[in-house]
Amino acid sequence: MDKVVAENPIADKVFEFIEYTNQSIFLTGKAGTGKTTLLKRIKKESSKKMAIVAPTGVAAMNAKGTTINSFFQLPPGPFFPGDIALQHLQDGFVSIRSAVSDLSYTNDKLKLFNELELLVIDEVSMVRCDVMDVLDALLRSVRKNSSPFGGLQLLLIGDLYQLPPVTKREDWAFLSKAYPSPYFFDSIVVRQHPLLQIELTKVFRQTEETFINILNDIRNNQINDEGLALLNQRFDPVFKDNRDINPIIITSHNAEANLINKQKLDELEGEVYTFDAEVNGDFKELGLQAEQQLALKVGAQIMFIKNDTGEDRKFYNGKIGKINSIVHDDIYVSFADEEELLLLTKSSWQSFEYKLDEEEQVSQNQVGEFLQYPIKLAWAVTIHKSQGLTFDHAIIDAGKSFIAGQVYVALSRVRTLDGLVLKSKINKDSLRSNNEVINFMKPLSLEQLDQMKVEAQEKFILQLVLNHFRFNPITYELNLIDNDPEINRANIPMFKTQLAEIIESVSALTVLIEKFQTQVKLLHQQGGFAVQATLQARIVAANTYFAKELMIKALNPVLKLVRVKPKNKIQQQIQHQLQKVRQQIDNSITLMHIGAELLETQLRTEDYEAWIVKHRTKQKKVQESGSNAQEAITLQLF
Repeated sequence: MDKVVAENPIADKVFEFIEYTNQSIFLTGKAGTGKTTLLKRIKKESSKKMAIVAPTGVAAMNAKGTTINSFFQLPPGPFFPGDIALQHLQDGFVSIRSAVSDLSYTNDKLKLFNELELLVIDEVSMVRCDVMDVLDALLRSVRKNSSPFGGLQLLLIGDLYQLPPVTKREDWAFLSKAYPSPYFFDSIVVRQHPLLQIELTKVFRQTEETFINILNDIRNNQINDEGLALLNQRFDPVFKDNRDINPIIITSHNAEANLINKQKLDELEGEVYTFDAEVNGDFKELGLQAEQQLALKVGAQIMFIKNDTGEDRKFYNGKIGKINSIVHDDIYVSFADEEELLLLTKSSWQSFEYKLDEEEQVSQNQVGEFLQYPIKLAWAVTIHKSQGLTFDHAIIDAGKSFIAGQVYVALSRVRTLDGLVLKSKINKDSLRSNNEVINFMKPLSLEQLDQMKVEAQEKFILQLVLNHFRFNPITYELNLIDNDPEINRANIPMFKTQLAEIIESVSALTVLIEKFQTQVKLLHQQGGFAVQATLQARIVAANTYFAKELMIKALNPVLKLVRVKPKNKIQQQIQHQLQKVRQQIDNSITLMHIGAELLETQLRTEDYEAWIVKHRTKQKKVQESGSNAQEAITLQLF
C-alpha cells in the first residue's frame, strides 16, 4: 500500500503541506483509504521534529506514540473553559486556566515541547472538544507564544463518521454550557482558527464498487431505499456456516464477545494450552489487543492482530485462521483455501521515549517490549476492537445499542458485500450520521489546495524568519539556575537579586518580541510578499533594537557575574551555568543577524520550497553550534 499511497496526489499534497508549511491540518478519509500508511510516510520522510499522541492506549500503541494524557501529564476528567470560580465547577471538572497554572513540567520537558515542530493526534474523532482547548492553552503557555497551540503545527488524523468522543451524560450536561458538541472541531480554538480539511478518497480495503457506494451513502446520510434493500439482502438471523472457519461475529458489547469466545473454546475437546507474554524493560500495558496469558486449544478459531513484517507477508491484521496443532509449544495455524501450515512466532510491541539528542533532533528510542503470539480468539470481536482490522467474512450483530457511526464502522471492516451476514436488519435510523459531523465536513479539492499552498508557504517562510527572533533558550537556561536546589540552598542574596533582574529583563524583551512578530504577521496578512521590502525593513530594525537590548540588559550583566573569581564549588557551578546562558545569548544575537538578511532578495513563488529547505537546514546548523554543552533531553512516553 505504501507504493499506492505514494502515487496518490492527495496524499502527496498532505506531505507537501506538512513539509513546506506550518498549516495545521485535519486529515480524514473513509475506512481503508490509507491514513495510517500516510502517517508512517510522514514519520519516516519528514524533516520536522515530531511527536505522535492519541486519545486511547490502543490508538497510541497502533500509531507508535503515547496517550495525550501521558504526554502532557493531564489530570483525569473533563476541563471547563473560561474564567470560572471553583465553587461553580461541577465535581470532577478542572478549569482550563487552573490546569495550566497547576501543571509543573521539568525544564527537560519544557525544552522538548519548545523544540517540537509537528504534533500528530491520531484517531482524533475520539478526542473531546475540551481536551483540544486545554492542549491549546498549555502549548501557548509553555512555548511563550500566543498563536494557536503555541505556534506548533498540528496534524489531526481520523474519520469523524466512525467512533465519536466518549462523554458521560452528567459531564456533557455541564460541558454543553460551553460547547455545541463533544467533537474536537467544536473546541473554542478550532472554531476560532479553522483547520485545513483534506480527505483521502481512494478506498483500498474494498474493491467492489456497489459496496463502496453503499458505504459512501451511509457516511453522507444519503442511503436510499434501493441501497438499504441491497444491504438487507444479507440478513440471515439463523445463519449457519458449515465451512471449517466461521465468519467472525462483530458485536457491540465486550462482555458478549468474550462470552461467545469462551463458550466456543469450551465446546472444543482437548487440552487447554496457555502461553504467557514476556515483558522486558519499561512497558506499561495500554489496552493491547495481545493477551497477557493466551489460552488456546487445537481447533480454536483465531485472528491475527498484527501485520506480518516478513518478506512473504503470510498474514495481515484481521486474517482469520484455525489452530491446527500444538506440538511442544510450537503452534501451527491453518487457513481456508491454503494448504501450507504457518508456524507461529512471537511478535513484539514496543514502548518508546522521545529524546532530544546532542544535535537538537527529536529521536524515538525503544525502552520496553511486550512479546506474545500475534493472535487472539476470533469467533467474536467488539466493534471498538475491530477498528483497523479487515475481514473477508463477518457476521454483524447490529441490533443492540449501536451508537451513531458504529454500524458504519462494522460494515466497513468487510471487503465485499458477499462477505457480509446481518443477524438483524438495518434501518435508516441506525445508519444516521451526526448532523454536527456532516455540517463540519468541507474537505478541499486538489485545485483549492494548490491555491492555498502558496499563501501557506509564505506564512511558513515568514515564520522561519521570525523563529530567529526568540529568547526561549535563554529563558530555559536562566530557569535552570533559578530553580537549582543546590544554588538555592547556598542562599546568596546578591546573586539571586542580580539573577532576578536578568530574568525580568529577558521576560520583558520576550513580551516585546512577541508584539513585533504579531505586527510583522499582520503586515504580511494585509499585503503578502508584495510588501516584502516593508517586512524586511521592519525585521532589520528589530534586529538592531533587540540585539542592543540583549547586550545591555542580559549579556553585560551575565559577563559581569562570570568575571567574578569563584571562591568555592557552588560559585564554580554558578559560573558554569552562566556560561551556558552567555552561549545562548550569543546564539540568539547571531540568529537575529542571520534572520535580518533572509528577505533581502525578492522571493519568487517557484523558489519557495527550495528556500524553505535551505534555510531550515542553515538555522539548524547555527542552533546546533550553540548547543554542544546541552545535555540530551528525554521524555518517556509510556
